Amino acid sequence: MPTSVKQLFQAVGKDILGQVKWGQKINCTVPGVYVVAITPTAEKMVCCDEAPVSKKMVEDWINRVPKLSLDDGSPKTEELMQRLKAFWLPDETVLYIGKAGTSLRTRVDQYYRTRLGDPKPHRGGHWIKTLDSLYELNVYWTTSGEEKACNIEERFLEMFVKNVSQDSRRKLHDPQHPFPFANLEFPRGTRKKHGLRNQVKDR
Repeated sequence: MPTSVKQLFQAVGKDILGQVKWGQKINCTVPGVYVVAITPTAEKMVCCDEAPVSKKMVEDWINRVPKLSLDDGSPKTEELMQRLKAFWLPDETVLYIGKAGTSLRTRVDQYYRTRLGDPKPHRGGHWIKTLDSLYELNVYWTTSGEEKACNIEERFLEMFVKNVSQDSRRKLHDPQHPFPFANLEFPRGTRKKHGLRNQVKDR
C-alpha cells in the first residue's frame, strides 16, 4: 500500500518538525532526515500518473555533460526522458528521502543549488531536477536526535520500499529496486539498474 508522508514518519517513530516549499530554507541547523514529496499536506496522498519530466531540463543535462550515456550510447532527449519516466511510481507521493549528517538547513540548501549535472555539493537525488514541477514540491523534515541520521534514513527507505504496490513495482524499468523516484541507491552499493553512466561532469 502506498505511503503518505505522515505514515512514513510515524512508521519510524519520528515527528514531522517542519515543512517548506522547494527552494525555501529549513530553519534547523542540526542533523536529520528530509523527505521531498508532491503533496502539500502530510496526511494526503497527492500523486501524478506520469513523471512531469521537463524536455528543456533533460536537453540541458545532455548538453552540459557530454560523457552522459544511456545503455552505453549517447542518449537522445526523448530516450532519456522515457527512461526517467520508467522509474516513476504513479501511486506514490514521496519522491526523495535524504539525510543531513550535520545541518539540515545547510544540506538541503546544497541540494537546492546543485545544478543538474554538477558533481557537488549535493549530487544525490539529482533526478528530481528533471521535473518541471520542481518548485511545487514540498520538503518535510525531522531531526535525528541521538541516533545517526543515516540509520534513520535507512529505516525511512525500508518502509517506503516495503509498501510500494505490486502493480507499480511490476511496471518499473527495474522492479527489483522500487526506491523513491530520485533515490538511486539503497542500501549503499545497491543501485537502480537505469542504464545511465557519467551522469555528472568530471570534477
